[in-house]
Amino acid sequence: MKVETDDLKQIRFFEKYSDEQLGTIASISTIREFKVKDIIFEQYDELSEVYVLLSGSLSLGISLPKEKRIHLGTITEGQLFSWSAVFKPYISTAWVMAITPARVIAIDAKKLNEEIERDCDFGFKTMSKIAQTISQRLSDTRFQLMNQLNL
Repeated sequence: MKVETDDLKQIRFFEKYSDEQLGTIASISTIREFKVKDIIFEQYDELSEVYVLLSGSLSLGISLPKEKRIHLGTITEGQLFSWSAVFKPYISTAWVMAITPARVIAIDAKKLNEEIERDCDFGFKTMSKIAQTISQRLSDTRFQLMNQLNL
């Protein structure tokens, strides 16, 4: 399904982008739908798309030996995930599964990186938002791991 610029304007992740920049994002994006328990990607998968959750809820976690999974947090509407698709080696550091029916914007990571290099303002906005996402995930992960270890 095609992404429209007006769709992006409704999502907090894209709030500081210009109309032209939103048009660029829309042109390299599609909308994907997932059912409950659909695995969007597994830990260590090679990623080619960056996602932003439009609707629904997703579980994010890590895998441990003996097929054990630890839930580290819930991705909510408007949040970016799969940021690893932007950085070499483009390998996922976690798994993501739909816990409700979900709709996501899938952004072509290769084309996104090209735009980041081409437009400094776009690149700064995008990297700042990705850095905020990584920082929040790191905090959430520490909290969840402390809970798992009963500290």
